[in-house]
Amino acid sequence: MNGQPGSVGLSDDAEQLYRHVLRSTPATLSEHAETLGWRASQAQRVMGDLERMRLARRVADGTVKVDDPRASVGRLLDSEESELDDRRRRLLNLRESLESFESDYRRGLQLSGPRVPPWEQVAPTEAAAVVEHLSRTSRGPIMQVSAKIGTGPGHEESVRRQWEGAASSGRDLRAIFPLSVLTDPQWHSFAQWRARAGEHQRYLADDAIRVEFGIFGRSGVMLEEPGEDADFLLLRAPAIIDAFVALFDELWRRAEPVMSRDASAQDVKLLELLSLGFKDEAIARQMSLGLRTVRRRIAALMDEHGADTRFQLGLAVSRRGLVD
Repeated sequence: MNGQPGSVGLSDDAEQLYRHVLRSTPATLSEHAETLGWRASQAQRVMGDLERMRLARRVADGTVKVDDPRASVGRLLDSEESELDDRRRRLLNLRESLESFESDYRRGLQLSGPRVPPWEQVAPTEAAAVVEHLSRTSRGPIMQVSAKIGTGPGHEESVRRQWEGAASSGRDLRAIFPLSVLTDPQWHSFAQWRARAGEHQRYLADDAIRVEFGIFGRSGVMLEEPGEDADFLLLRAPAIIDAFVALFDELWRRAEPVMSRDASAQDVKLLELLSLGFKDEAIARQMSLGLRTVRRRIAALMDEHGADTRFQLGLAVSRRGLVD
């Protein structure tokens, strides 16, 4: 048996001796030790633990005595519960003090140096340098919503290098694009190399994207103002960052991934049969596949397109022109 304390301070050895004394006839400590096969020094040490916890005692003739456990162990539990209540109260007081600690911390930041402005206006000529700096110095995911892919700081060489470094390090990179970019001739030269590098991409209807922005961990949000050659806004306030993260998460939930242009002919055939109303069994016969294979492939396509139902899958693939 090991000598580690239990949940109320009773070690395994102490519990063994205590139980042995409880169920044995009155005897001296040396007699109990002999029955247990213990050395005298071990018995003396463990008996000392029981005496300190007032679970057992030795009378004048050396006999080990114990009281009714309901009283002795109950007393020990009451003591432990009292200490636990005190600890809960201390933790509660500490939690209630957290807000004041945070206020003191913010006050210290204000006194220790120049205050970082909650927002800054960034000229288009400076945007690439700011984005590159945010990518390099921030931690956490980089999330972007783009209404177009032909312009912007993402095309600058320094930004591309920094983005590739983030992708190779395994950083979470996500982007939402409008569906119209799928027909843009610049699509292959921009978005697809990012997808191959590890960026997760989803697509929304063009009119669902009302604002373009990028989120760089907790360091800031780059918001593109509307208009030709308009400035950017760099937003740093934590509450504003939280709001844009919530907006991105909602757009990401509504957006859908796109099927690759090299989708297999078998998948396209399966989707066509589904759109014509064929049942799973009929599809399996038409394609010379097993029923389980058909259902497994349909489930994979639903997951690939972010669809919860087959109806949603049909809408997703029809928007991409995979089926009529």
